[in-house]
Amino acid sequence: MTKVTSNALNRAFLHSSCRINAALEMIAGRWKPLILIHISENQNRFSLLKQAMPGISDQALGKQLKELEADRLVTKEIIPAIPVRVDYSLTEKGAALLPILQALAEWKDL
Repeated sequence: MTKVTSNALNRAFLHSSCRINAALEMIAGRWKPLILIHISENQNRFSLLKQAMPGISDQALGKQLKELEADRLVTKEIIPAIPVRVDYSLTEKGAALLPILQALAEWKDL
């Protein structure tokens, strides 16, 4: 039996009444904007992302990448090599987000 929580109900209401909330949720998370920026700069493998962000745990990076993939902001390509390699790249939707992130950074400094 699944319980419907007030948090889930509130999230559904906010998403249906204001699309901005749904958009913000896609990039919410301490590391997501930085991950997107690093992928856009060709730091597109798990190990490269870890090097670029030494404070993130493997678990947190994996979770954030899965969420970005589920939201269709990044794609994951498994390259059959020895050892197997996984490359991430921005989707069209993810690339379109970069100028928005830049504008948010500039807005913060106003």
